[in-house]
Amino acid sequence: MMISEVYESTPVKPPPVQPPYKPPTPPVKPPTLSPVKPPPAYKPLHQRLNHLQHHRSNHRRFNHLRTNPQRHRLRVFMWDSMWPTLKEERMYESVRHVLLPLQVRSSWHVRKCLELGELVLNSGLLHKSWNRISEVYESTHQNQDSGLQIKIYQEAIHTVVVFVAPSIRKNTPLNSASTLLSGPQDQNPFHFLCSEKISSFSIHTPTNQLFNSAYKNDLIQLKSELLGLLKSKKHVIITGTAIGGSVASLFTLWLLETVEPKLKRPLCITFGSPLIGDASLQQILENSLRSSCFLHVADATQTPITQGFKPFGTFLICFDSEYICIDDPDAVTELLGSTAYTDILSWRDYGRVLDRLTQQEAGDSKLMIDEDVISRMAERAEKTKQRFDQLKKLNEIKISMIFLEWYKKKSKMEKTGYYDRFKTHVACPVSPFDMDIEKRKRELNDYWISLVEEVEKKPQSRKALLKTRSLYSGNNYKRMVEPLDIAECYLSGRTGYRASGRARHYDVLEKWFKAEGLEPARCEKRDLSDLLTFDSCFWSEVEEAMLVINTMKTKVVGRDVLMEKLVRFEEYVWDMIRKREVSPEIFLEGSSFMKWWREYKEIRGFSSSRSDFTEFMNNRMYESYGQAC
Repeated sequence: MMISEVYESTPVKPPPVQPPYKPPTPPVKPPTLSPVKPPPAYKPLHQRLNHLQHHRSNHRRFNHLRTNPQRHRLRVFMWDSMWPTLKEERMYESVRHVLLPLQVRSSWHVRKCLELGELVLNSGLLHKSWNRISEVYESTHQNQDSGLQIKIYQEAIHTVVVFVAPSIRKNTPLNSASTLLSGPQDQNPFHFLCSEKISSFSIHTPTNQLFNSAYKNDLIQLKSELLGLLKSKKHVIITGTAIGGSVASLFTLWLLETVEPKLKRPLCITFGSPLIGDASLQQILENSLRSSCFLHVADATQTPITQGFKPFGTFLICFDSEYICIDDPDAVTELLGSTAYTDILSWRDYGRVLDRLTQQEAGDSKLMIDEDVISRMAERAEKTKQRFDQLKKLNEIKISMIFLEWYKKKSKMEKTGYYDRFKTHVACPVSPFDMDIEKRKRELNDYWISLVEEVEKKPQSRKALLKTRSLYSGNNYKRMVEPLDIAECYLSGRTGYRASGRARHYDVLEKWFKAEGLEPARCEKRDLSDLLTFDSCFWSEVEEAMLVINTMKTKVVGRDVLMEKLVRFEEYVWDMIRKREVSPEIFLEGSSFMKWWREYKEIRGFSSSRSDFTEFMNNRMYESYGQAC
């Protein structure tokens, strides 16, 4: 049967007609308010860290921590790749990294210090260190006159070096004595800590004596052994209690000098140890990464502070069942300096102290600190933050350099050069733009003066204190801005800029740049239109030569001596022209140099022998100087 026949034989029924659809009217209900959820309970730090441990494979959970702006204000919590797990092999580096300087300023300053203390306590490193100290003490305490004892424990993850020393009395004159360290390496094993501004510092005398007693026989060999372990990526903990901890700190300072930057740094943990250095040593270490290698556990009722000695590193200060972890040396002195101490600097069972602290419920601290102490901590933290931001601020300060570069180009179009334009507008401001340049110059000067002062406080051994990029920027700043300082100097009637009027930071930047040998190789045929004159004091030499010209106009006697000065200046200029180290803008018709040349040409007369420089100028060869060949 065909398909068409099937359709014809089957009657088609029309679809039933249905009434139009009316949607049901829903009953009107009163609006309901969603229940207000209470804020999530604050989880103690150890619970939050355990939560992170179970989800270490999911890095997205850390995005809110990485993008949180508070991360830039608080360096104690480095929520990076080392935090996804708190296994023992990572705990060492985790604790050492969180000991980097605090940079916080707000009402939660103390809370963050408490959390840092909780992290340090839960790391297990303090208990591990104290257990090893206890073992050494139990085996040596019967022989109190045995001198300094050093014991090395090799473990799977860590190498623990324990220093134990005989007890001394706090109130003895020897304990308050200090030994001045200065001079070269053969006289001062810590010479590398000295800087240009701080050439000496003092060390706690008993600590220094114990260090020297073991220096040749034990410590040199120990240093070599530990360097080998660090190179094999082994974690090293150096620890001690009382005066033994002080010797451990001094040894760690000595060891750190030879630890390469790419290696893991040792961690020094002390318990109730006397401070070892004076204010000069504290100042040397306050902005150094060395400070992050020291963690001092101090019972507020037992740890001695001797007058004249200052703390460095991070302190876990214990008050009965409370604690706080800070690295502010002034706050440490305030918190430890107001309590009474026992007379003997000897054994104290810090194992009990640690057990008492770890039994406290996390997040339940009732520690009360004077508001004035907190306020001063916040102020100092802000100042520290500003110092650490100096290199970061370098990018911002480049904006002022861009303004000066534009000022230089604009002046060149007016045929005067930016040196002479600045000298003119300082005497009589001609536009808001010119006035803004003065402000930009002050900003640049303030920045570089401050940066140089901070770098000079650092140990001489750290020669690469300013990164190469910063040294290049400093050199460009010097060549761009110093001519403007020279203009102000001679405009005010002063003379002898290079000898007595130059700001010190220019000399320092110049010395650093030359010492690093950073001057790049230059193509002799390249265009010099944007070149900054290599000698940033060039314009002071021009001004001095012009003063000689003016003197010769009014003086008859002694003209030969004055002419010799002009000839020496001519030779100085020609040497820079020959080396292509001077900017072409000195040859602009309105520049001070061209004014000097016209006066010099008239005085000399050129009836005498000619020179390469006079030929260059008389034949107007300077018009093509600096053009690409």
